[in-house]
Amino acid sequence: MAVNEGGRPRRISRSAVAVGRALVAGLAVVVMAASGTAWWLLGQADDQLQSNAVAALYPDDPNIRTAPVSAAAAQSDGTADPGDTAGAAENILILGLDTRPPSQTAPGTGTSQSDVIMIAHVSADRQRVDLVSIPRDLMITAPTCKAWDYSSGTLSDRDFDNPYSEWKITNAYAVGGPTCTIKAVQALTGVRIDRLIVFNFEGFKKIVDAMGGVTMTFPGPVVDNGKTIIDAGGTRLVNGDQALALVRARRVAGDPTGDLGRIGRQQQLLSAMLAKASSSDLVGDPARLNSTLHTIIDNAVTDNVTVSDLAELAVALRGTGDAQVNDYTVPTVPDSGTDGLRAGAGINAYFDALIADQPIPAGVG
Repeated sequence: MAVNEGGRPRRISRSAVAVGRALVAGLAVVVMAASGTAWWLLGQADDQLQSNAVAALYPDDPNIRTAPVSAAAAQSDGTADPGDTAGAAENILILGLDTRPPSQTAPGTGTSQSDVIMIAHVSADRQRVDLVSIPRDLMITAPTCKAWDYSSGTLSDRDFDNPYSEWKITNAYAVGGPTCTIKAVQALTGVRIDRLIVFNFEGFKKIVDAMGGVTMTFPGPVVDNGKTIIDAGGTRLVNGDQALALVRARRVAGDPTGDLGRIGRQQQLLSAMLAKASSSDLVGDPARLNSTLHTIIDNAVTDNVTVSDLAELAVALRGTGDAQVNDYTVPTVPDSGTDGLRAGAGINAYFDALIADQPIPAGVG
């Protein structure tokens, strides 16, 4: 699947989405049965996913904004359209963590930072998905957070002793884990986060290898800080090691955009993984599909997410036909006082649109 430039939509048919959801939601059961296992293993997969769950959502956050009620809604008698089966709009926060061994970090500092921060907004009518990336280096007001306990992977009962008034948003995870990151994202955007999915970069590597690699197209070689990741342009089969290097690459030859260029590569990899997840190559190989499912579950930390939710999100983000899937990165400008970024013109238009469940206006930012 090609990555969209400038937020241009991919199109999906409504019937294809409905059929795809039913197909993928039941796919794990079918695969397990085909490989000689029992249906109850799907329940075990859900149990395994829940065993890695964290309590990170903050639905009572006073920073969450709600959309104004439209005149049409205000005049409505409250009677639902019997043909309308759509639910509420949803915002799923997807985080990719770059975790370093404690030996590579300064004493007392966190070992994980959220280098991928994406809000997947699924519209109420399920006809549009806006995948909005927030650059890791965006400077934000430092929230007050409980400190993250890296030894147990849980939130401690003490406040993080913070001497700074501002952070890069990526630091929120290092300080207070997923709870602090959700707090930071909701304070920045005003957008309510309904679900959370967290992958470590090493998890991306394992998932790509479990899939048998993913297909990506490059305009030319990708060389990061002198190290060749992709040796030539064209359509290539990318393995786990290359995928890991791509999501980390920030000093790519010929790309002066740094973190923004990396976001584009991360979006491209995510699209390639979703394309592979519903490809005939994977669906037609029950053993590999079963292995991929369990690799995803093993490497995911979630809140308010089930295996069926993961399947529906994959179908929504996969995109074919009449519905729209749009990739965006919020506008930023270099910060003159640090090596970070500042919010650019039009950034609030992105967040206002997500809150109102409306398309992001063309030409903002």
